[in-house]
Amino acid sequence: MKTKNNLTTGVIIGICVIVLPLILMGTTYTTEKQNKWEFHQVETHNNSTGKENGYLLNTEDGVLYFVNGSKKKLCE
Repeated sequence: MKTKNNLTTGVIIGICVIVLPLILMGTTYTTEKQNKWEFHQVETHNNSTGKENGYLLNTEDGVLYFVNGSKKKLCE
């Protein structure tokens, strides 16, 4: 029995085995969600009350706040 090797059969197999999985893997790309807020603590010499002092940064639009305990003040 003689089998006939056909060029179109090889091209179809190549597309199904190589190109189709590459297309499927390329469409499932996801990015990690990053934190919107960052807190940068400031060391003070008189921090015996346990309050947190530092800067609060919004990483999406760049707004900066100074935090002193529970009070928050916008920095310009």
